[in-house]
Amino acid sequence: MFHKPTLILKSTYAAITLSRVTIAFFLFSLIHCFAQGIIQALLYSVDSEFEGVVTQIVQAAKIPLQNLTLLQGSPNHWTLSMCDDIPHGQPRYPCSVIFQSGVGVGKTPGAVEAGIRDSVSILQDYNAGFTVAPSFDSNNSLAGVTVESSAAPPVFLSRQCARILVYPQQVLQNSVREDITFIFFQFWLMGVSLFGVSRGSIPHMLTALGSRFLITAWSSYILIYRTNSQKGIFQEIVSTPGTECGVELFPTYFGTRYAFNVADAVLNFSALFVSGLLSWNLLKVYKAQSVKRVGAPENVMRIYKFFMAVQAVLQLEVFVLIVATSLWVDLLTKTAISVLSTHTTLYNALILATTILVIPWIALGWYGVRLERKSFIISFLGVGFFFIAGWSIMFYSIVYRWSFVQWPYLACFGVASFILIIASMVLATICWRNFDQGLAEYLHAEAALADFTPEVFQHSDIEKSGEKNGDFYTYDEPDFPLPTFHAKAHSRSGSDSSFPAPIRGPPPSYDKPYSSKPMPF
Repeated sequence: MFHKPTLILKSTYAAITLSRVTIAFFLFSLIHCFAQGIIQALLYSVDSEFEGVVTQIVQAAKIPLQNLTLLQGSPNHWTLSMCDDIPHGQPRYPCSVIFQSGVGVGKTPGAVEAGIRDSVSILQDYNAGFTVAPSFDSNNSLAGVTVESSAAPPVFLSRQCARILVYPQQVLQNSVREDITFIFFQFWLMGVSLFGVSRGSIPHMLTALGSRFLITAWSSYILIYRTNSQKGIFQEIVSTPGTECGVELFPTYFGTRYAFNVADAVLNFSALFVSGLLSWNLLKVYKAQSVKRVGAPENVMRIYKFFMAVQAVLQLEVFVLIVATSLWVDLLTKTAISVLSTHTTLYNALILATTILVIPWIALGWYGVRLERKSFIISFLGVGFFFIAGWSIMFYSIVYRWSFVQWPYLACFGVASFILIIASMVLATICWRNFDQGLAEYLHAEAALADFTPEVFQHSDIEKSGEKNGDFYTYDEPDFPLPTFHAKAHSRSGSDSSFPAPIRGPPPSYDKPYSSKPMPF
């Protein structure tokens, strides 16, 4: 009953400890996952802490959920507007300016002065705890909020300041979503890497390497451009003396985040370099073993490369499509979009259909190519066209287009999912056109021989030396002569019979140490 799971565990352990390269790849994947996960968790902690502060102020000021902000302009020339609907050319423009660089918009001088006077003390008490309470004027109308702490006098922030803070709130909420995504991404990447090395899977190696390249590019964008850009915007619209807020709400946020961004980028670049070297060596080993094991002809190996490409693309698409869908769900349920959207039922239907179909779709493409089943490939292409059509129609949605443009992270995953869907369909079609040329037989033989691969046996020094020399059998020359066939022999009639040139017989079984390499065909 437990024989097969035990065999799988032993096989996995043996595959990981097959050589120093496989051990190094395993340890690297494990250590880097937890190191990168810790960095992402620290980023999440910082983002969620400051997002919580701003959200408390905005909620205490009773800013309606449906209000969203629109930032336009350039540094030192920013214009921030608040909209109760998404602007798309309607007769009544739904936005009004709440901040403009160098111009006071609805300022309350007393509030600004109080903010400037107490800005340092208010932030020093974040970790010690503070409360945010609504503040009312003499007419019992909500005028703003009061921030109180045990170590500093109360600080009053006007309602206009709270409206301005809706923009930082939206930015920080998106940052929190990104942090959560990257935490899950690290563990998904570790799983793909470990499965690849335990099964000798080239597609998983390619998927992991491509994923590391994408995450390294994104971390570079964050480090080089976005963090500094957000710092300048927050400083200008919130912290500059004389503005409606005039309070330094983020004195330590950007310094701390920048330090974590540096650590994140360094880890990503080093991981990309190290994984590239290790994957290159592993790919050569697995490719050589695959060719040597079955001895497939060149045309089959060419089709096999397309099969590997299909697998790599589909495995990356699993994560990308699920993340793109999840981000849209979060925006659709927790932001102003939830109030402004008028076709939420249709969006939910597409989301539900995508969630249900994505795993069967991946399986159809995977096994359709592997087993050369035309019906599977046709179904795979049909579902792929449904995904493309459904998510393309989403661009007719005003709220989706708005979210797509305003949040580059969502746009990146959305575009990547389209590219991967199209690429997987093209590659699957190429494989389909090459059916019945030996790929299915090759993969069947490869799977059958997997039970006899070195992973299920204990490795020995003799076997490793045989690997280095490229020999299948590794044995010492015996001291006694082995039987041979002679070139000529005489028949009973006295005539000569020709035989092949002398051939040494096979080594006796007691002289041939067992080699875990599969028999060549």
